[in-house]
Parts: sequence; C-alpha cells; structure tokens
Amino acid sequence: MKRVAISLVVITALSTALYFGTKQAQRWKSTSVQQAVEQEQERWMVDVEKLKGEVKDLREELYSDTTMETHEQKVSEVLGTPEGIAQPASGEADGCSESEKRLISFFDYLGKKYPSDQAPQARFESALTRLASNPPEIVEKDLDTLALFRNIAHLYRTLGAKDIMAFKGFLDKEPDAVEAFLPDLYKVMTDSTCHQVVPAACTPEVETLYATYFLHTLSGRSYLLRRNSRYRILATYYAVRVLHRADQSGTNIYGVDVLKALESLQSDIALYKGLARQKEYLATLEEISASYRNR
Repeated sequence: MKRVAISLVVITALSTALYFGTKQAQRWKSTSVQQAVEQEQERWMVDVEKLKGEVKDLREELYSDTTMETHEQKVSEVLGTPEGIAQPASGEADGCSESEKRLISFFDYLGKKYPSDQAPQARFESALTRLASNPPEIVEKDLDTLALFRNIAHLYRTLGAKDIMAFKGFLDKEPDAVEAFLPDLYKVMTDSTCHQVVPAACTPEVETLYATYFLHTLSGRSYLLRRNSRYRILATYYAVRVLHRADQSGTNIYGVDVLKALESLQSDIALYKGLARQKEYLATLEEISASYRNR
C-alpha cells in the first residue's frame, strides 16, 4: 500500500513539475520569439526609415531646381557670338535654313571641343541613315524570344559600340546644349525641305516608326526607362509630337494612343525642374491635348 501511495506521490510530483516546466518553457519560448520578432521589426523600421530618407533625397535631387545656363547663354557659347541667334520659330510653315545653320554650328562646336576620328555631323548623319535602313520590329507580340532580344538591343546592334559611346559622351557632357538645339533638330527632321543635316532616308514614315517604337513597344519603353529622367522626358516629348503629327496626317498606322502618353508626360515635365523650356513644353502638350478633346 505504501508503494502505491509513494508511486502516486511521485507521479503527481512529476506531473506537476512537467506541467509547470512546460508552462515555463512556453513562456521562455514565447518571450524569445517575441523578442526576436520585436528585434526584427526594429530592424525593418530602421531599414524603412533609411529607404524613406534615400527616396526623399532622390526626389529632392530629381525635382529640385537645377542651376543651368539659359538657352541664350548656351547658344551664344556654342555659336561663338555674344548675342547668339534667335530661337527657331515654332510655326511649322517656317523655313528650316536657320535651324540647319544652328545645328551645323552645334556639330562644329562639338568637333572642336571633343576631337575624334570622325566629325560629329558626319557620325550623326551616318547613324540616321543606318537607323532608317534597319528599323525595329513594332508588333512584338508576334516575335519569338530571340527576335524580342534583338529588338531590345536594336540601337546597339544598328549603331555599334563606338558610335553609341560617342553619342553618350555628347549627351553626358553637354546636356544643356543638347536640349537647346533639340528644337532645331525636330524642325529639320519634320520639314521635307531640309536636306543639309538629315539624310533623305529619314522620311516621316521612319520618324513615326521610331516614335512608335519608343512609346508603344516593350523594347522601346524599356530603353527609355534606362535613361536618366531628363533625356527620357525629352525623348518622350518629341515622340509624342511626332505621333501627333502622324495622327493629323493619317499616318499613325499602328494606332498609338497619344493621349495615353500625354497625361503622365505632362506630370513628369511639371515636376522635373531641370528643363530650360519647361513652360514651352507644357504649353505645347496642352495644345495637343486640346486638339484631341475638341475633335
């Protein structure tokens, strides 16, 4: 009888110890897990705050006012005259002789400041001819994987590393001058009477095709997204203008919706303060938008 009583006491004691031991272990485990979770949450909060700070810095860098020379100052420097040449007229009916003169002076300026084995104007004209002769694919949904990769690398494959690096150097070193003379380039490329700078192969159809490539295809859009904000915005702006002209002439053969690109482009230009012609760009886009609303 004593043995039974002792056994019961031992079993009861062990059960009690096991019960309280388990409870304590659970509390320890819970506390340990909770501490680990809290520590991880603290690390996450630190990381989140750090990312917030980095995003804030990037936004301030991207959307803050940029100290840059005015167009008139840059044009005067490029053309070597104290007063420069008047800005090109925006009217489509105006002749292109002044714009051609300005562009030729711009290429001469680049050639003297950054001498290389090929004159910038000759390199530029050669590049345009090759791009016109080897257009990208537009209907990407029908392409196989290899063809899609070729489309993504279209500019590199067509121009080659040497020309790509040369043009990239000009863009990196002369961003203000490039923006200052882009209206002239747009003028001579969209005026069929201009022949001194733009090769005959660069027809309105070719220009529309490349505008479609950049705005409407995965390859073209991904290419623009890899560029810095300034050149992405400018490329999109001029592509929209080209496609708007194509809409007006009935040659927007791929049916690209220009309005779809307009809203985000207007927002980007309004926020980005590093554009000397910001107000002009916004006014032009508002005119384009109004032309679609008033149809």
